[in-house]
Amino acid sequence: MLLQAKHLIPAVNGLHWRESLEIHKLLQDNKDFCIYYNNVEKISVEKLAFEYLLSGIRLLHTLCELISRHSKLDQVLLDDCVLSAMMVDLVINAMVALGGNRKESWKSDNESLVEATMVASTLHLLHGFISPEFVDIVQVLLAHSKVYCVLLQTAFGAVHNVVRSLEAKLLYRGSDHPKKLGASPLKSAKFHCQQAEAALQFLHSLCQEKLFSERVAKNKELCGKGGLLMLAKSILSLSVSPGFVKEATTVASMYRIKAKVLSLLHHIFEADSVSFLDELERAGNLHLAQPIASEVLSLLKLGLSESPNDIASHDYPMGFVLLNAMRLAKVFSDDSNFQRFFTDHFASIATILSALFCLSHEEFVSMLCSSALSSREDDATLDYDLFKSAGWVLSVFSSSSLLDVPQFKLNFQNNLTMSSYAHQRTSLVIKIIANLHCFAPEVCIEEDRNRFIKDFVSGLRKDPLSMTIQLPNSSYTPVAQRATSVCRNICSLLRHADFLITNGLDVKDLMMFRVFCKQLQPLIRSEFEGSQATVKVKSLLLSCT
Repeated sequence: MLLQAKHLIPAVNGLHWRESLEIHKLLQDNKDFCIYYNNVEKISVEKLAFEYLLSGIRLLHTLCELISRHSKLDQVLLDDCVLSAMMVDLVINAMVALGGNRKESWKSDNESLVEATMVASTLHLLHGFISPEFVDIVQVLLAHSKVYCVLLQTAFGAVHNVVRSLEAKLLYRGSDHPKKLGASPLKSAKFHCQQAEAALQFLHSLCQEKLFSERVAKNKELCGKGGLLMLAKSILSLSVSPGFVKEATTVASMYRIKAKVLSLLHHIFEADSVSFLDELERAGNLHLAQPIASEVLSLLKLGLSESPNDIASHDYPMGFVLLNAMRLAKVFSDDSNFQRFFTDHFASIATILSALFCLSHEEFVSMLCSSALSSREDDATLDYDLFKSAGWVLSVFSSSSLLDVPQFKLNFQNNLTMSSYAHQRTSLVIKIIANLHCFAPEVCIEEDRNRFIKDFVSGLRKDPLSMTIQLPNSSYTPVAQRATSVCRNICSLLRHADFLITNGLDVKDLMMFRVFCKQLQPLIRSEFEGSQATVKVKSLLLSCT
C-alpha cells in the first residue's frame, strides 16, 4: 500500500496542474492508456482515476464517522451547505462515470473489482453525508428532483455494470485465463459478489420507501425503456461454474442478490400511482418483461416442488428467493398484460399444482395448512463495511500475497417468523390459483375459459413421480383413492384459508378460490368416473364449498 501511495500521490500532484489538452497529447503518445511523467514514472490513467477516487471516498467515510466526536467536522462537512452539495455532487458524478454502457472482461479483473467497490462505497457514502436512515435519504433526494433523476438512472446502470462483470467471474473456469497479479478467481468472485449485493441492497432499501418506489415506477428510462428489467434479467440469469459449487458464502450471496431484485420488482410493480406494466406496454416494450416472467415461472415451479431444506441454510442464508418469486407470480398472473402469457404456460403450472394436491393428506396439511413448516428460507442483510471494502481492493494492486476477503456481518432482523412465512406461502398459492382461474374476456380468447382448471384436473391422473420436477421425499395417494384424497386436501385448504383471512389473505381471492373448488366437483367426478369414491367426493366437496 505504501508503494502504491508512493507513485499515486506524486502522479496526482503532478498531473492536476496540466490542462486537458496537455494530458490528451500525453495519452495520444501511448496506446496503453498510460502516462509517463517526470520522464520516468509510468501510471495507468484508469487505475489513477478510480484508485485515487476510491481512496478519497474511503477518507470521506472515515471523516463522516468522526462527526459525532468532533463538532468542528460537523460544521465543516454538514453545516456548510455548499460543501454538502458538493459531496452529493461527488456521488452523482461518480455514478454517471460508473453507469455508462461498458463491456467488462477478464482482462481488467482488478479494475472491475475497483469499480464494483466504487459503486457500493459511493452509494453507502450517502449515509455519511445525509443520514443512516433511508427515509431521510429519500426525502433529501426527492427534494432535489434534478439530482434525484440523474442519480436514479445512473445508479441502476452502475449496479448493472457490476452485475455484468460479476457474471463473467462466476462462470470462470480455472483453465480459461492465465493467472495474474491480484486476488485468486475464487476470492475475486467472492468479494465482487459482496459488493454487488451491497450496492443492490442499497437500491432495494430505497425502493422499500413508498415515495421512492412510486417515482421509480414513473421513470421512463428505468421502466418505460426497460432499464430496471434488464438489470433484473442479468441478476436472475446469474449462475456459477462447478468450481464455485462448494463456495457456500458466494453462492448464498448470489441467491440473496436474486431475492432482493425480485423484492425490488415487487415494490415497483405494486406502486399505487402508476402501473409499471401498463407503462411498459404503452412504450411498446412489454416484451422486455417476458424473460422476467419466465424466470419467475421457473422459480415458482421450484418453490412448489423443492423442499426448503434444499435452498435454505441458516449458516448461509439465501434470502426469500422462492417466496419473492411467488409474490411476483401473483402480480403477473393478475395483470391483464400477462394473462395471455400465463395462459400459454397453464399446463406446466397446473401440473405442479396438481402434484401438490396429490400428496397424502398428512403431507399436504403439513406443507400448506400448517403454521409450522419443517424448514423455511432465511433472509439476511449485509452489514456493509465501506472502510474494509475499499482497503481490501486497494491492497490487491500492491500486494503479491492472496489476502483474505473481509467477512461482513449478516443481519437477520428482517426475517419472518416460521408461522408468518408459512401463512404467506399458502396465501400466495391460493391467490395464484384464484388468478389463473379468473377469465378476462377482454384479453383472453373463449377457448381459454376454464383451461386452467381442466389442465389441473388432467394433471391429477398423472404420476407425480414421472414429472421432471418432483416433490421431494413425498408420498402420493394411489390413483384409485386419489379423488377422495384430493377432495380432502381441498377441504383442509379451504378451512385453513378462512383462518388466513386475518393473516393477509384477501377476501376476493378466497371467494374466487371457492369458485374454483366448486367447479372442481363435476370435473373430478367425471375424471374418476367409475371410482367407488365418487359419492364420497360429491359429499366432501359439497360440505366444503
